[in-house]
Amino acid sequence: MHTVHAFHPSRWFVLTAIGVGLRLTSMAAEAPQAETFDYAEPKLITGTVYEIGSEQKNILYTFRRTATRTNDTVYAERRFIRPDGFVAAVENIVYQSGRLVSFQMKEFQANVSGTIDIAPNPKNPAQQNIGIGYDNGLTPQKGDPKKLQPDTVIDDTVYPFLLAHWDKLMKGDSVKFHFVALEWERTFMFRFVKVGETKMHDHTHIKIKMEPTNLLVAPMVNPLFFMMEKDGDHHLVSYVGRTTPRVKKGKIWKYLDAETVFDWK
Repeated sequence: MHTVHAFHPSRWFVLTAIGVGLRLTSMAAEAPQAETFDYAEPKLITGTVYEIGSEQKNILYTFRRTATRTNDTVYAERRFIRPDGFVAAVENIVYQSGRLVSFQMKEFQANVSGTIDIAPNPKNPAQQNIGIGYDNGLTPQKGDPKKLQPDTVIDDTVYPFLLAHWDKLMKGDSVKFHFVALEWERTFMFRFVKVGETKMHDHTHIKIKMEPTNLLVAPMVNPLFFMMEKDGDHHLVSYVGRTTPRVKKGKIWKYLDAETVFDWK
């Protein structure tokens, strides 16, 4: 059985605001290299999505992640809200015993939606299958099940995945993983790599780049850049790149690259 460290794309991929405060609890038995996280903590995460180059002045959306627990099941919801209060996009995620069970995204502005479902293969229960569905409208069909690959990542567990491989990244090694592309209903291979350090407000921040490994895909996808605290809990401070809600250009809803800054209170 493989562990999904869990996220969500559009066209090529879309990184919606990441679950930035998930707490490490124990090792996953099936994948010794992977960590199991408490997706119910913290119960509230907030952030702000800014236009790139606006010096964090032009707010495009605010971000809010809430989580509740019922026994071994965690229900997480992420909302992207326009400055006028309109909910532009919602993602709902269900985890059971620290493992992704389902994901659903609804983008109300562009009228598109997607789903991810993880379940055992009926013919081989030891093998997990993943189904990825995407469609116009707000009721997407479930995708055809395919074998779940190791280290499959969606947006909500990018941060936990980075923490689980922190030591390797700090040594200068790259870390590869499969990232779900909703609109393509498949995964693509990406990698994380440390690309620098910088001082901000008396704190040292680590800059990590996320980029595709396929040379044919790379020219079509802008890399994402994550800023994380070097010391302490390695809080995710911000990231620059593709995010879930689109922005309207004329009559068309375009994919959005933005700067997302997270609030640590």
